[in-house]
This record gives sequence, C-alpha cells and structure tokens, in this order.
Amino acid sequence: MSDLERLAREIYGFGITDVFGIPGSGQTLELLDCLEQYPVKFHLAHFEGAAAIMAGVAGRLSGRPGVAVSIKGPGLANMIPGLALCYLERFPLVAIAEAYHAQAPPSQAHKRMNHAALVEAVTKGRRYLAERGPGFTEMAEWAAAEIPGPVLLELAGGKTERECGVPPATCPAGADLVKYISQAKRPLVIAGTLALRYGWPDQLNRLSIPVFSTVAAKGVVNEHLPHAAGVYTGAGLELTPEKNVLPMADLIVGIGLHPNEVLAARPFHCPAVNIYPVDDPGCAAAFNFAATAPPREAAAVFDALARQSWGLEAVQASRHKLEEKLLGGPFLPARAFPIIEDAFQGAVRLVLDTGNFCTVGEHVWRSIGGDRFLCSGQGRYMGVSLPMGLAASLYDRQIPTVVVAGDGGIGPFLAEMKIAVQNRLPLILILMTDGYFASIRGRALQDRLTEKPLTIAAPSWLSVMEGFRLRAERVETAEALHRVLAEWNIHEGPMYIEIPFPSTPYQWMLRGIR
Repeated sequence: MSDLERLAREIYGFGITDVFGIPGSGQTLELLDCLEQYPVKFHLAHFEGAAAIMAGVAGRLSGRPGVAVSIKGPGLANMIPGLALCYLERFPLVAIAEAYHAQAPPSQAHKRMNHAALVEAVTKGRRYLAERGPGFTEMAEWAAAEIPGPVLLELAGGKTERECGVPPATCPAGADLVKYISQAKRPLVIAGTLALRYGWPDQLNRLSIPVFSTVAAKGVVNEHLPHAAGVYTGAGLELTPEKNVLPMADLIVGIGLHPNEVLAARPFHCPAVNIYPVDDPGCAAAFNFAATAPPREAAAVFDALARQSWGLEAVQASRHKLEEKLLGGPFLPARAFPIIEDAFQGAVRLVLDTGNFCTVGEHVWRSIGGDRFLCSGQGRYMGVSLPMGLAASLYDRQIPTVVVAGDGGIGPFLAEMKIAVQNRLPLILILMTDGYFASIRGRALQDRLTEKPLTIAAPSWLSVMEGFRLRAERVETAEALHRVLAEWNIHEGPMYIEIPFPSTPYQWMLRGIR
C-alpha cells in the first residue's frame, strides 16, 4: 500500500466525509483518486482560500478537523486567507499541500516557495508526510487539541525518516474556583468557544444567573432563556446588557474567556476567575484573573454556580431596552432578523459577515445553539460568510442556512456560489446594502474625511445572481421580505435576496450600542 493510499484510508477512518480544495496534477490528484474508493466527497472550489474556510467550518461543526488540499507554492499561497480565518476562529483543519522536501536541490524550483515562512503566522505548525512520521490521525489530533487551529501536512513524496511529533499543550495548575463562587453573592458568567468545544451548553442553560457569551460562542446558552444576557464584546455602549448588567456582578466567571474573542480585553470592575485548558499568562493578565483552573474542574464550578440565583429581571429589562431601540424604528436590519427567524419558526442557521448589520444581528438574533449561528467572531474577516454558510449547509441540509453579507463582504468569494447551485443547497444569501462600506464610513463622517473610497458604484448584484441561475429578489419592506421568505421552498435550492436601506439611518443605527 502506498503512502497516499494509507493517507486516504486514514482520512476516511477518522470520519471525514467532505474534502475541499483545488488539486494539482501531482500527489494531491493521486490522493483524491485514492479517496474515491471511500464515501468521501470532494468539493472543487474556485479559490483555495475558500476551500480552507469551508473545511474549517466543517471541522467546527462536526468536531473532527476539516480537510483542504492545494498544490505547492502559489496554491498554498492562495490558501493563506482561509488558513488565517481558521487560525483566528480556532477552527480545526488539516491542510494538505504538495511540497518540495527541505533538502530538494535548488534545480527543483518550479512553483517553489518557502512554505515554512509562508504559513508560520497562520498555522499551529507543519509536518511532512513520512512513512515513520506523523500521519493524518496525529495531524488531526494536533489540529483539534487546545487551542484548535489549522496544521499543514506536506506531500513531498517518498519520505521515510522520522519527523517530529506534535507538541503537547501545557495545562494550567489547578485553582479552587469554587471558593470564589461560594463567597460571591452575584456571580456572572461569560462563556467563550471553549464551552462549545467541551459540550457545556446544558450546564449553562440550567443556571439562574446572568450568562453572557462571546460573539464567537453565541448560542452556547439558549438565548431564549431568561438568564441569557446576550453577547459580551468589551466594547458595548449604554444600551447593551454588558454595560447595564455586568456592573451589578461581584464576580466574573469566565468559561474559556480569552482576549482574542472580545473586541476590547481589560480587567473587570470586580474579581474574575477563568476555566482555561492551557497555561496562558497573557490571557490572565488581560482580564486580571485572580485564578485559572483547567477544564477538569468544570463540573465543580457548574455545581457551585447552579446554587446561585440573581439578576434575571435585570437581564430581561436590559434586553427589552435594547430591542425596543433597535426594533421600534423604520425597516432596517434589526427588523429583518426577526422576520427571518419567524419565517422558519426558529429552525434556521444564521451566518453573518462583518459590518454594521452584523453588530445589530449579534444583539437581536436569539440563537438556540452554537451550531445555529456562525460568524468571524474573532477576526471580523470580511467576505467569509458565504464559504462559511456553504460548508454549514453541506454539513446539515435539514434546516435552511441564511447568509447575510454587506456591500464589502458579498464579493470576495462569490464564485463559490456555484457549489450551492450544483448541490441545490437550502441556502439563502441576503445582501443588506446601503451603498457604502458603512462601518468605516462612520469614521469618515465623524472626522470629515473622504467618502469616495467607501462608496460602492453599483451595489446591486441581482443580474449576477440571475447569471448563477438563482432565484433573485429585491425587497424594500418588511412585508415584502415576509412574502419572499414564505414563498421559498427548502427543496428548490439557493435563493438571493437584496435589501436596500437608506444610508443615513443605516449609518446611525448603532448609536448607544457600539
């Protein structure tokens, strides 16, 4: 059995069902040929960066690292944006690329690039596939280990020498967080993506104290429950629950709270403790944690939190105040999100791009689970919502996936919409447009800078979407959005909806929020 046959068997044996990418004429094509004997589907992308994003989302939702393939040199270079997204969002991914061995002679120069330097900032590390070195299982386990992220497996052909193993994570020393909780009268929880990866939503749902989540972990607590306080960003203004409820607490309990999951990391007004799986002095310093404990202490922490009760009325009052501001005015993005939720009676997945509408959606949308909401919560990476939504829809076709993008984010990966058409995915792409890069335009208006670089000359994509043979609709009222969503059937394949909003109220809809 060849190295590539063994690799294919190992990929299938690990439970991988989908592989994404663009192969070359060398070992990646041979690998895909080997994979065809297994029930593993290959999705040909139009851009390697999109392939990595889709594979990473598949990893995020399935709990098993995704797989993306590319050629050496420029193919791997094209994959860098997707690797960066997965690195920022902590999506587990094994990227497989053709490569030259480090000792290959200088005469072998076609497409040759320094892969090590190329991926250093956006992966956990790289290894060559070798007969006596790390195989797919070890690489996948490395990708999934805390803190999750992408790793690179290079196909250099015929290597037999032993490569380095994968580095172990360092675990923090145990600390008695229960002592802090038992002494507190008003403990409050902020949960990060760690709580999703460790399967703690049920424990959070059973609490009777305010529970926030980071944006990336939105849905880790069912947001229809009375103690679900919404998102914590560290940058919320006077209308947000984080500004109104959090100051009432006398102890902050982080569940995987890390600086890269918030917009502004700073010490809290009261003592704070955290559950975290690796020793990270920078994390402790950013929030001034008094103590940090590893995940093995979580059961005792949740038991102690379950004995506390306070703040439910304050949470509801604050959320009502925020929603009254956002939902009480003209037809703007805030009013569109409840219409989407009602149209599918909550059985829908929302994927948000970055922009002003995204900030509104983070606060208005009430997610019932961590797999029902996706966005670039850490990186705020513009344009990635479409490949993220495509991967989510491929992973789970039982409910519709609604992708919402803005004027800046709709274009970068639009060619991948062909995957939705080819697979008749239950996916709706919504463009919320005001004709500007609105989140940046605020600075221009505030400081009287030029708006020309932020103005979209032709913001409509209707004719382009019709070229994809999509049903494409333009709606301008709440009633029209209700009607179009009600008419769509999940079995008819993807649909595009374009919603134009007046630029002035759109620009100022975030006042008091962020």
